[in-house]
Amino acid sequence: MEERICKKQPLTELLNELEQELVRLGYTEGSMKFYRRRWRMLLQFAQEKGEIYFSERLGIEFVETHFHILEKDFERTLLQRETQELRIIRMIGDSNCITPFYAGIINT
Repeated sequence: MEERICKKQPLTELLNELEQELVRLGYTEGSMKFYRRRWRMLLQFAQEKGEIYFSERLGIEFVETHFHILEKDFERTLLQRETQELRIIRMIGDSNCITPFYAGIINT
């Protein structure tokens, strides 16, 4: 997989920009509440790890810890709820650096 260059931007700023973009795109308030809950969980997880910036490794560790979706599971067909959790992390990764974050396991 080809490595791409990502912005060095604190996770809090990255999530604020992502939220503004989703609001601009017309995401419903219900969807925004769901995303904000997950973002708060991720921020708390990052703080506990002493991480300021988003990385693919942080995203993988987050879904492994909170949703018990292991990196080795990315090769199998995922349940809808698992895919939804990975989409959130992919969305953050994509907004940060347009990486093929979990490419091939989630069709967007």
